[in-house]
Amino acid sequence: MMYFEAIFQPNNLTHYNSDDVQKIVGKKIAVQDGWILEEGPHKGQQGYYLPNSTVGLIPASDLKEIRVIPYAQWKDIFNRTKQESV
Repeated sequence: MMYFEAIFQPNNLTHYNSDDVQKIVGKKIAVQDGWILEEGPHKGQQGYYLPNSTVGLIPASDLKEIRVIPYAQWKDIFNRTKQESV
């Protein structure tokens, strides 16, 4: 499994059905590798997801500065993001 950090900068918030989305816009988040989107306006893009959240699959176009990071660093960002969205 690969661990990534990225800045969540969605082009359109209406694609997300979660109240948590507003709280993480413009922030660095910890995401995991998902799968290639097969439908919709982001068809063919790599998708990422925020574990244990209601945000759902995030297309690569809604993430800026995606980079692979070590698990320990990912866990720290994940815990910080989780606390901010509570």
